[in-house]
Amino acid sequence: MKADLKTKIQKADNLFVNKNKDDFALPKYNKDTYSLDIAKAGYYQALVVLRHFIKLSSDFYWGEIQGAYNVDLFMLTSSVSSPMGPGSDSEAVNLKLGELDTHLVDSSQFGFEPILINNIKKAYCYLPSMRGENPDKRHLNQFFHCEAEIVGELHDLKPQIEGYVKFLSETLLLMPNILSLLSTNHEVSFKKLNDLFKAEKLEEISLDEAIELLDKSGFGDLVNKTKNGSDISNKGEFKLMELLKTTTPVWIKNFDRDRVPFYQSLDNTNKNKAINADLLFPPIVDNSFGGEIVGSGQRQNSPEEMYESLRRQSLDSKPYEWYINLRRLPNYKTTSGFGLGVERFIAWALCRDDIKDVILYPRLKNVLSYP
Repeated sequence: MKADLKTKIQKADNLFVNKNKDDFALPKYNKDTYSLDIAKAGYYQALVVLRHFIKLSSDFYWGEIQGAYNVDLFMLTSSVSSPMGPGSDSEAVNLKLGELDTHLVDSSQFGFEPILINNIKKAYCYLPSMRGENPDKRHLNQFFHCEAEIVGELHDLKPQIEGYVKFLSETLLLMPNILSLLSTNHEVSFKKLNDLFKAEKLEEISLDEAIELLDKSGFGDLVNKTKNGSDISNKGEFKLMELLKTTTPVWIKNFDRDRVPFYQSLDNTNKNKAINADLLFPPIVDNSFGGEIVGSGQRQNSPEEMYESLRRQSLDSKPYEWYINLRRLPNYKTTSGFGLGVERFIAWALCRDDIKDVILYPRLKNVLSYP
């Protein structure tokens, strides 16, 4: 990390030296008094500073270290990146703009790929994403998403993702005073962040290996097995990391073809497997946040395979014809991308159990919110 960025972080953190932790307690969420709590509670003052430097460090890592271009993208789209189907774990937010039926953006991925055809090698953004499923401790209807797309294959991108989460860990390690006020167990937070910062290449396991381990250990009920393939529940992710005895995040890769979005590339050695990987974070303390925080994948470059995946997932190809046609351009190149849920990462680092507690203005389905 450059000295001037490090100095800025440490200077801001020093404003919180010797503060009373009781003055920075998290107020109990109440939709009717929330705006007043934001105005008064020390917790939110410290959270503003922490989130500021998470974003600043994200911009520095992708823009300066990785040489990616920050792209200003759209908030409305006619092509959601996770259309409902067996390969989707999210629901679109639909709206009407005049006579146009459209959607709020659930991911910025589709905005990157045309840009990368035009002699840009890497692009990233740090923007809100909106999803329509019912909110819970792992899901918000609006969350912040750091996403990047590169020209290259997934094995080219994964070391850059690992570098990013280590860079974020270093950022938080430079804020010991804020960590001590916001974390439910700051000493353990500090240790686990330091473990991640110093880690070598992170461990990997395939989905099939993970399922086999859970089955053999008597936890097969934590695997979701359907006619479209299998995946692992959040409780299964926790149990898997416990069985692996891992103290740092672990990659789980090569999901079943029909349990990932239609645009993921397929493994050349097994067309029923995708070239993708999720990064699972072990919870720092009992009952704190953990599991999938990063999702990544290599994009399908065959129009025929993409049509086949859409057919297999019973999805209409019409909203994606423009996207499929990119593959027919003579200068099209394979790309790979990822997304990190910012609130998920912060909740994990602070030993919190609910991502609603680490965003300033949570937007929750069917909850009237001000401002």
